[in-house]
This record gives sequence, C-alpha cells and structure tokens, in this order.
Amino acid sequence: MTRRIEYIDLAKGICILLVVLDHISDYRYFSDGNYPMNDIFEQTRMPLYFILSGLFFKDYQGGIKEFLLRKTNRILVPYLFFMALYRVLGKVLWHFAGIGIGEVWAPLWFLLSLFWMNVIFATLYYMVKRHVSSGLTSEVTIGASVLGIGIAGYFAGNLPLNIGTAMTSLPFLWMGYLLNRRLSFFQLSIRWQWALLAGIGLLAVLRFTYRGENYFYLNTYSSPLLFVYLAGLLGTLGILLLSRAIRWMPVVSYIGRYSIIVLCTHMAIVKVVIRLLPACKDESAWSGNTMQSLIVLALTIAGCMFCCWFLSNYLPWFTAQKDLIKPE
Repeated sequence: MTRRIEYIDLAKGICILLVVLDHISDYRYFSDGNYPMNDIFEQTRMPLYFILSGLFFKDYQGGIKEFLLRKTNRILVPYLFFMALYRVLGKVLWHFAGIGIGEVWAPLWFLLSLFWMNVIFATLYYMVKRHVSSGLTSEVTIGASVLGIGIAGYFAGNLPLNIGTAMTSLPFLWMGYLLNRRLSFFQLSIRWQWALLAGIGLLAVLRFTYRGENYFYLNTYSSPLLFVYLAGLLGTLGILLLSRAIRWMPVVSYIGRYSIIVLCTHMAIVKVVIRLLPACKDESAWSGNTMQSLIVLALTIAGCMFCCWFLSNYLPWFTAQKDLIKPE
C-alpha cells in the first residue's frame, strides 16, 4: 500500500474547507465582512487541486490505456455515480414529497474538468514520448502545446462539458508535473520555520496583487491570463508550504484525505442543515453573524465526515477509494 503524504492531505483539507465555506456563503452565511478573504482564495482553491494532479502524474507501464483506466476509476466514476444519485433522488423527492434539492450536483463540474485535463495531458505526454527522443525537446514540446491549449481555452469561454475550463486550467496540471519531475518537489529539504514564512509570504503577495473576479467553473476571467496562472501558482505554493510546516491537523487532514467525497456531498448536506435548523430558515437573521455561521459550518463538516466514513467503507468503488473497473 502506498504511504500517504500527511501534508498533502492537509493541503487538500484546507482547500476543500475553503470550497465548503464559499458555498455556505452563497446562502448568506459568512457574509457582510466576516469572511473577507473569500474572493482571494477563489484564485487558488481549484488551481491547487489541478497542480496536485500534475504533481502525482505517473508514467504507467501500461501506457495511456492504463493511465486513462486509473483516472476513470478515480475521477470519472465518482462523477457519474453522484450525478446519477442526485438526479434520481431529486426526481423521487419532488414526486413524492414536493421537495426540491436544487442543483446539489453543481460542484461536480470540477471532477469533469479534472478528467478532461488528465486526458488531454496524457495524450500529449505519450504522443511526445513516442515521437520525440530528446528529453529537453520533449519537455519544451509538451510545455508549448499546453500553453497553446490554455490560451485557446481562455478565449473560448464556457464550452460544453467543462472542456473550456479544462483547456484553460491545463497549464496548472503541467506546473505540478514540472514541480515534481524537474524540481523533485516531494524530496525538497526545507525546515518547517522557513516553509511557514514562505507560505505566509506567498499568500500575502497574492492578497496584495489580487485583482478581478475569476470563475473557473464558468471559465470566465476578468484578470489577464498571466495573472490567473501566477495567482493560482502563488496560492498553491503558499498552501503547500504552510501544510508542510504544520503537517497534520485533526478534522482538516481527515476531510482532505477524502476530499472527493466532501466535494461531492457537501452541497446536499448544506441543504439538509438549512432545512432541519428552524433558525436557518430566516437567513436575514443569520447574515453576518459569525457564531451562527460557524454552527452551520460545523454541522456541515460533521455531515461530510460521516459521509466520508460511510462511503469509503461501504461504497469505496464509487468514491475513488477502490477500483471499480479492474485492469486486465
């Protein structure tokens, strides 16, 4: 069994927590100034996951066929499972109880984009590996192709099936690939004090250079493309270095380990929390109230942790914990 890297789980936990906070704020909790960093973290939440995918990119012995099979198990299967589950559940609840669940499947866009990114990058990688012999030439060819696709995606806008987002965000995956392949990121020796200072410094730079509204899920950006990439890289490195210094935190590291399950379930849990708590029905009374907003967050995270435990133990084949499709 592959040994887990603790600080990677923590980094993923921080980011999925920021995603949950953002979606809770859509219901007017953590609003009116008590969550002022939301727009800043918007620039780095999704890029971190894209860069992590590149960090863990592996050239499998079975080539592109094995690679795509693994990504199908880890990314596409959870996407299809939760999308089908919510569609059926929504129809059943509406038909028999008149209860609408809204678009609780909305966060699943990320998995589809991540899958397309891996498909595009792997296709490029294995084609270049087959036809270009020189190591440097092959890396330049891959990099130039990735940047070209990223620029095309940036100007293409919101294409069907989140392909536009996948194209624009492809350079993030390539950044992660380079960090590990050329800089051996996981083997870098750095003292925790310096990692802490560097992480805080990078996030501070991101804070004071922030400009524009960038929405990855819609593939629409008010920032120049260079800033989109720079902000995503700075924020990602900041969170990774902070996580490397801290290494582990209860709850946050746990939800990071099962971040795909949290991503796929948290919107449904938020809906349940709001429906079950009488006080939540009066959103205006809760708007801007930090303590009450924290209660909503705590209940949501508790529900996510239960889903992580239940689904990882009883439905691991559909939640990226075990392979549904076995390799030949």
